[in-house]
Amino acid sequence: MNISTSYRMSFEELLRATRVGNRRRRRLALLAVVLLPTDAVLLFPLGNYPVGLVALVAAGILLYQLTLGTHRAARKAMAKITGAVEVTLTDETVTIRRPGVHTEIAWQQYHRVLDTPEFLLCYLNPFTFHPVLKRGFDTAQLDRLAAFVADLTGTPATPIPPALSRSVPVRERAGGR
Repeated sequence: MNISTSYRMSFEELLRATRVGNRRRRRLALLAVVLLPTDAVLLFPLGNYPVGLVALVAAGILLYQLTLGTHRAARKAMAKITGAVEVTLTDETVTIRRPGVHTEIAWQQYHRVLDTPEFLLCYLNPFTFHPVLKRGFDTAQLDRLAAFVADLTGTPATPIPPALSRSVPVRERAGGR
């Protein structure tokens, strides 16, 4: 497999990639935003004002992170993504080139690969990922990429409906990692 593409990433695409890539953390934070004020409401009648106040402040901070914080983080990241992004996917590595930055990482170094209809998200650890836009690939390249990712993750290659995505950890390698 040797697939190459070049594109300019827009703010909206980066924001969508951030939301998709952090979906699990966002769901947990949303659950905490709902539960923490509920906890505070239950603690205030008992006279436990300090803990209730801390719960309300924590819920406010999490709510900020889910809304304005996501936009702010994407804007800060956009400043680093100037110019065209060139991506080359081979059987061994993923190479990402931006003006002034060259990143080449072996597939085995990725913690997880998330294949969505719009992005290929390659996780370096549970929280950090490289988004690769799929809009620059043609149909044959997308089919080869889907087959390769399926082989890499050990899952059968199935067409992904536009509304769904699949996230699977990269299977264990012979090095104990």
